[in-house]
Amino acid sequence: IIRIKFNDMRLFQLLFLFVLSILLMHCSKAPEKEKISLRGEWKVRLDSLDVGIKNRWYRDNFSQSLKLPGSLQEQGYGNDIDSSTSWTGTVKGNFHQDPKYKEYRQEDDYKVPFWLNPEKHYKGAAWYQKKVNIPENWTEKQVKLILERPHWETTVFVNGEKTGVRNSLSAPHEYDLTGYLTPGENHLTIRVDNRLVINVGKNSHSVTDHTQSNWNGITGDIFLKAEPLVHIEDMQIYPDVQNDMATVEVRLNNETGKRYEGQMTFQAQTEQAMFGHKLEEVHRDIRVDSSRTVRVDYFMGDDPLLWSEFDPNLYSMQVRLRNTDNEQVGADSVIFGMREFTTKETRFVINHRPTYLRGTLECAIFPDTGYPPTDTASWGRIFRTIKKHGVNHMRFHSWCPPEAAFTAADKAGIYLQVEVASWANQGAELGSGLPVDQWIYEESNRIVEEYGNHPSFCMMAYGNEPAGENQQKYLTEFVEYWKNKDSRRLYTSASGWPLIEASQFHVAPQPRIQGWGEELNSVINREPPHTTFNHEDFVSEYDKPVIGHEIGQWCVYPNFDEMKKYTGVLKPKNFEIFRDMLKDNHMLDKAEKFHMASGKLQALCYKADIEAALRTPGFAGFQLLDLHDFPGQGTALVGVLDPFWESKPYISPQEYSRFCGPTVPLAKLSKRIYRNSETFEATIELAHFGSSLLINIPMNWKIEDSTGKILQKGELQKKGIPYDNSQKIGDIRFDLKEIEKPQKLTLTATLSEFGSNSWDFWVYPDQLDMPDSDDVIVATELTSQVRQRLSQGMKVLLILHNKIKDDKGGNVKVGFSPIFWNTVWTDNQAPHTMGILCEPEHPLFNAFPTEYHSNWQWWDIVTGAQVMNMEDFPPQIDPLIQSIPDYHKNRNLAFAFEGKAGEGKILVTSIDFTKDLEENLASRQLYYSMLNYMESEDFSPEHTVSLNDIETLRE
Repeated sequence: IIRIKFNDMRLFQLLFLFVLSILLMHCSKAPEKEKISLRGEWKVRLDSLDVGIKNRWYRDNFSQSLKLPGSLQEQGYGNDIDSSTSWTGTVKGNFHQDPKYKEYRQEDDYKVPFWLNPEKHYKGAAWYQKKVNIPENWTEKQVKLILERPHWETTVFVNGEKTGVRNSLSAPHEYDLTGYLTPGENHLTIRVDNRLVINVGKNSHSVTDHTQSNWNGITGDIFLKAEPLVHIEDMQIYPDVQNDMATVEVRLNNETGKRYEGQMTFQAQTEQAMFGHKLEEVHRDIRVDSSRTVRVDYFMGDDPLLWSEFDPNLYSMQVRLRNTDNEQVGADSVIFGMREFTTKETRFVINHRPTYLRGTLECAIFPDTGYPPTDTASWGRIFRTIKKHGVNHMRFHSWCPPEAAFTAADKAGIYLQVEVASWANQGAELGSGLPVDQWIYEESNRIVEEYGNHPSFCMMAYGNEPAGENQQKYLTEFVEYWKNKDSRRLYTSASGWPLIEASQFHVAPQPRIQGWGEELNSVINREPPHTTFNHEDFVSEYDKPVIGHEIGQWCVYPNFDEMKKYTGVLKPKNFEIFRDMLKDNHMLDKAEKFHMASGKLQALCYKADIEAALRTPGFAGFQLLDLHDFPGQGTALVGVLDPFWESKPYISPQEYSRFCGPTVPLAKLSKRIYRNSETFEATIELAHFGSSLLINIPMNWKIEDSTGKILQKGELQKKGIPYDNSQKIGDIRFDLKEIEKPQKLTLTATLSEFGSNSWDFWVYPDQLDMPDSDDVIVATELTSQVRQRLSQGMKVLLILHNKIKDDKGGNVKVGFSPIFWNTVWTDNQAPHTMGILCEPEHPLFNAFPTEYHSNWQWWDIVTGAQVMNMEDFPPQIDPLIQSIPDYHKNRNLAFAFEGKAGEGKILVTSIDFTKDLEENLASRQLYYSMLNYMESEDFSPEHTVSLNDIETLRE
């Protein structure tokens, strides 16, 4: 007995109503289908020679054990990886020949640098076996076996008799075992084959070793269920938001062999309201001979709750089946949402309101297990994380997630693009009459039937970037098929290409600031820093929504502290290789600095990429590659989150969401580098796709220096702000004549609590008198005269730009941005470096204010510059300005270093100070600061450098 003293009768009434509602909800739920869980211990036998069927293993008793759900590999089964390992996925690079990898090709400690390494690897058939007791009362029922997330093809045997084969990568494998099982003990054997049974493309994330690993097992729920011979086989709900209706289609099966008569009752109920509001019951009399689909138009009330990213309201639809004696003989329920996801011109529209897709990819990256989770909590954590970063959309690259992902996305309000488990390229293709052509249709039907009721399931494509001469015809027919069959979502041919007329939206690779093969000719590497570029030229060619395909792909240097997180199936042996190389080159102490500095540049590039997308009129959205790291395809560390969806130390979710969110202030700057004789000008715009229209909310702006001192501020006003991007709010002007010293300033625009964003720019003196002293000699060669002056105690600035040998850094292509994807997978596309690292407190930078990492003022300094490979120099010769290396090579690359030389001192640089410094103000300012430093007493190198070593750098 619990005694509670209520001082407030209203509180008592509310508690009573709450408890009553819970009881009523519980009582009204459909009875659970009779189930026998098959989780737990199973027997297992590996069939690497594929002789099990021939030798009738389904009649044998196995001796080894493991747990299901689970995979072979995570329980220690399989082979150690070695030179004979047959990977599923393209292997690039020359790992098997390159001498630098020799020590990692040892059979007793084999390590691969191109993806996370499993402890065990197995590709082939494996057999799983369990004894199951069936109750007597199941004899007059239909009995089904459900296998959630097997990988891949399953064949089921009951008491030595084959019952069927299934090969879905996306939907549960379902077997009708009625007539095979008998009361009492039964012998259940399942053969699972994880080879490429249908060539969907070996790099497809549904099967590849590059990400989730090509595991073998069953990782979701496993159970037997018994249903009445007359039962509900499937239920699909089609919301009609305009008419406040939901069309319910129920497929009934009658296995009795005679006509069944009865009644069906339909009732919807809110899922998220505290008391669970129930709608009216609808009844239908039915007659079923063998199978029948019953269709009911269900009125959802005058003002049903709609589902969207801001209001993820859900309903359940419960259907009861009664016989003529009014006895309930079956029931089922599904969760659905009232939403309409469609298009209007070049926009996506959710419930008649324009929306903008800020998306990321999920490429089946799960290092702990090597396979995707099937629990809602794990997916809920992922979706909460991406929402904190301002992301409202996720694309599943060449795979389809399990039920739990859809359920979690429904609750979080995430728009999902699902793909039919294929990347038909690199050895696969579409439209050529291969088995994959028919399989794509079959698999897409399985996906839609299994997950089609989820409101988060908004978009579907065949898969990723196909090959095949007939791909366009094939995909046109595929898209038309689905447009005619199911209007609950939008359909496109593929992510990437081809862009076909039949598609309801396009996912195109062109709208981004660094594309495949552009190298140093991309916008970010070709054009001096500004924020006026967008993708309007491309987007305006189409009359339907265009999404930017896989934008970003900016690399960051590895975080070796992350390695301790890998306690599961996949191990960071690729990181071990990178770390060893860094140590061998005497730079292990710089690992954290490399990570942080390259991370700051990576974040800056993502900001530029996303803001360009938001500045583009009529653009529908983007899909990042990626918000978190992609650990395969050569190790593509492209995320601001690690593979565990956890933040890296150089940017927080709050910082990221300032430029990626429902409401984002934008600034158009024609340049970022100014003379103090100029006037700073900016146009403030807004991208707004928030939860409501904004009325009479001012845009406040300020310009402040690096100490936080506000130099000027103001307010811009626009009466009404609709849902749109590239909306002009107003112009800003700021006279720079009072800025006497070189410095970084920051413009910040804030729209109340709805959004705030900032942009850095730099102001340098218009007039700058370069030091002219006999103490410092500027040279481009170590001539005999220069050597003599050094021996006499003079100071030399040696500029080696455009003189560096290929093997000493001349073949390293430097751009402003970091490496795109990674150099192994892109066949060494430029740039080959990841920004700069320096010590801002060093007196070299007394007249050149900088952070320790690249920022926009470094653009004209590094553009066109060379680096110097110092691997043959003594390790104590530490670069003053270092270029962060490709982690696949980890070379010691310098833009500038210093040393004692005889009685003199020398500073060597490969930066181009011979170009027009009056036009390249940042280069001029650095040159000025460098000369001032060399003339000062601070120029006192600690270590001696060999002039002969310097000479080895030159051609």
